[in-house]
Amino acid sequence: MVKETEYYDILGIAPTATATEIKKAYRKKAMQTHPDKHPDDPDAQRKFQAVGEAYQVLSDPGLRSKYDQFGKDDAVPQAGFEDATEYFTMIFGGDGFKDWIGEFSLFKELSKATEGMDDEGNPLNPTGSSNDPNQNDMIQHNGSKQQTSVKGKLSREQREKLMEAEKARREDMLKQINELSIKLTDRVTSYLIAVKNGHLNEFDSKFNQEIEDLKLESFGMELLHLLSKVYKTKANDYLIAKKTLGFSKIFTGTRENAKTVKSAYNLLSTGLEAQKSMEEMQKVNPEDLDDAERVKFESMMAGKALGVMWAMSKFELERKLKEVCSKLLNDKSVSSKERKERAKALLYFADKFAKARRTPEEAEEARVFEELILGEQEKNQKRYSTRR
Repeated sequence: MVKETEYYDILGIAPTATATEIKKAYRKKAMQTHPDKHPDDPDAQRKFQAVGEAYQVLSDPGLRSKYDQFGKDDAVPQAGFEDATEYFTMIFGGDGFKDWIGEFSLFKELSKATEGMDDEGNPLNPTGSSNDPNQNDMIQHNGSKQQTSVKGKLSREQREKLMEAEKARREDMLKQINELSIKLTDRVTSYLIAVKNGHLNEFDSKFNQEIEDLKLESFGMELLHLLSKVYKTKANDYLIAKKTLGFSKIFTGTRENAKTVKSAYNLLSTGLEAQKSMEEMQKVNPEDLDDAERVKFESMMAGKALGVMWAMSKFELERKLKEVCSKLLNDKSVSSKERKERAKALLYFADKFAKARRTPEEAEEARVFEELILGEQEKNQKRYSTRR
């Protein structure tokens, strides 16, 4: 028996709802009440904020317990409620996959790309102002003059910063690979212990529930199937290599190189196709479109942007996951027999991930949801640029 049901009513669920049901309900209600879908409703932001507050309480076990016992006045987050639009972007940004894939850079890369631009999309020079053909070639920086190009060429300082950023990126990637290999080893060990002790059904049930939660994340299905593909390939290659005394590595290595080239080509093709589409879109004046045509136009633009970002993130993520699997399967500190068991555990995970499916309704919700998140990300970056 709960003291009140207002938050449950806002999300359209019963007080007995599970954590996954609460998350699904929030996702659905957030889409229904999102201000972008109700531009003529002056009350839209308040409704959207109410949905966000309900979820912030009910998704937190401690706050939910207080709410059930004492009501909403005693169930306020210590730091207060977060802004609904920022929370909306954050909650499905891929963090659920963090223990599996590390940092998901899909939306982070969009922010990085736009940080170096002004509101009109022009590149900024080191001072943070937009490049102007009438600016002097020399700017004052830290008390000394430095040469900068007004034609888009990088200065020495900019090149050094890019090199430093690339070095930091490589170091971060190695750190992530090490951390992910430890986490994956722990998961594999838990699975093998469950098999050995006859507790596979219990492990299976928990794992199925985790997959249901992961399906709700941004690009959740794509990430699950990518994990499945990498785990299956790496595990099978390892097991085949053991049976053929390592000779198959010659062929699997060649095949992997071919796949890398193909992935790079597909990435380039995706980028070129998107660039061509964007150029065509720029010829369109949104003001000349009616409401229905404008919605379709904006949806198409968002879809193209998401496609390019996903292709870029997928290419780098796949390489990272392969390195994680290699560390797990080539760990000389454990016996060859145990490494074979690890490979079989990866095949179990791969099979589970591959079987994940969305209903048609869930698939459509995911498409709309990801486009809304992209829109929020772009608006947040504009607000950031304006404040600067």
